[in-house]
Amino acid sequence: MKILTCLIASALSLSHFSHASPIQDRKIEPAALSELACGLGIPKEANLIEETQKHWLRMPGQEKWELSELSSDQRLFVLNWSLKNGIFSEWKPASKTYDKALILGSSTHFMKKRLDYLGQLWEEGVRFDEIVWLTGDRPLDKRIDGLTDCCSNESEAAHILWNETQLPDGMRNLPVVFIAVPMKNEGGVIARPNTEDTIIAWLEVCKEPCRALFMSDQPFCGYQFAVIKSNLPEAFTFDVAGLGADPSSHPAAAAITLDCIARWIYQDSL
Repeated sequence: MKILTCLIASALSLSHFSHASPIQDRKIEPAALSELACGLGIPKEANLIEETQKHWLRMPGQEKWELSELSSDQRLFVLNWSLKNGIFSEWKPASKTYDKALILGSSTHFMKKRLDYLGQLWEEGVRFDEIVWLTGDRPLDKRIDGLTDCCSNESEAAHILWNETQLPDGMRNLPVVFIAVPMKNEGGVIARPNTEDTIIAWLEVCKEPCRALFMSDQPFCGYQFAVIKSNLPEAFTFDVAGLGADPSSHPAAAAITLDCIARWIYQDSL
């Protein structure tokens, strides 16, 4: 246990000097991560990053909604651990003022949740001067997306959600920017843009450092926090906010959570 804990602490402490500054830092405590890894059979002497990438990460080209759930015993263990360690808890912004609020792309259902939560934060007194949608031209999938009868991809869906969602008056009148990243070719395979791709695309048009609030939801906040931290220039400051989740409502909640944790700790190790 001591060896595994040291490996975890080392992996989580590595960082680039160019990382942006989070307004509130987020991490998984090494002892808690050690408990999860050991409970799922990762040997104490194993390389944590390698093992979690091998056993917790979904296959290349596989979407999170295509994951199969763990066994009933493992599901219960992972979900109980996650609830105890706040993996499904709401992330609230630490400040009341930001320059920009950025909505991270996802399925139409989750983008709507993120926009609604941003509206709720506005009602609670959080302020920002501009709204940015970070989306990709991922084709909509009827298994997880709505709006398939009126648009073809995630970026187009963001425009519709913005136009049709009821929002507070002050927020509705803010300038809005849509970043739409094309599909990409990875070794001959066409793949959708990911969070990192959309942030890089935004930085091409956002030349001045700013104070940014990124909108996500659980259990994706931690992974996306790590991606944002490692891709924003040092002069930027940022925060991540997101609604909590009820894991009992999703049939593959434990598998999705492990996938997110594997991505989180891998990103933190870069």
